[in-house]
Amino acid sequence: MYRSTLTLLPLWIALLAFAGCSKPPQIVADEEAMTAVDALWTAVTSRRLELIDQSEARLRQLRDESHLNAEAFENLEGIVGKARAEDWDGAVKDLKWFIQGQRKAAK
Repeated sequence: MYRSTLTLLPLWIALLAFAGCSKPPQIVADEEAMTAVDALWTAVTSRRLELIDQSEARLRQLRDESHLNAEAFENLEGIVGKARAEDWDGAVKDLKWFIQGQRKAAK
């Protein structure tokens, strides 16, 4: 048993390292998507559920119009869910991670 645990240790280390280094999906190339994320930031930090609803509707529209990829939408939907559950600190933390993870598009 000790030997099998020792054999799996490098795998666990690699998985933990990979999980800690994840980057959010990129949307920086789309100005409309960035504006919608900025509106979500305002909604979350002001703790206004009516703005959360408006932001979610806009994000859904942008996804449907291919301005926002499915992975980015799922990330943002998770943030909306936290806000609706009134986990404001968690929503702010996750949205901050998402925004700070955006990289400027090369010109």
